[in-house]
Amino acid sequence: MTQNNVTNKTETLKEKVISLIQEVNTTHRYSMSRIYGLYNEVFTVAETPQSCASCLIRKVNQLKSWLAEQPEEKEQPDSSETLQPLPKTRGRKAKQR
Repeated sequence: MTQNNVTNKTETLKEKVISLIQEVNTTHRYSMSRIYGLYNEVFTVAETPQSCASCLIRKVNQLKSWLAEQPEEKEQPDSSETLQPLPKTRGRKAKQR
């Protein structure tokens, strides 16, 4: 496989994992087939789906960890486009002068 194919496959997997995590976080529903299918695809294993809640939660957490380890593919902004940090306000709105 060429480098572009590997990168494209990884980006596709990242998008699928992000979608799954967002769905789980918003609905709190765990699709056994979707979680195990994606888990098996990401880690290139063939685990049999288990319906216990702790197993599903563990797989989702492992997918979250995998996603966190993936490098960002975004280009670095030019120095002229870099945003300046906002001033600290200590929990209150800053006074307008």
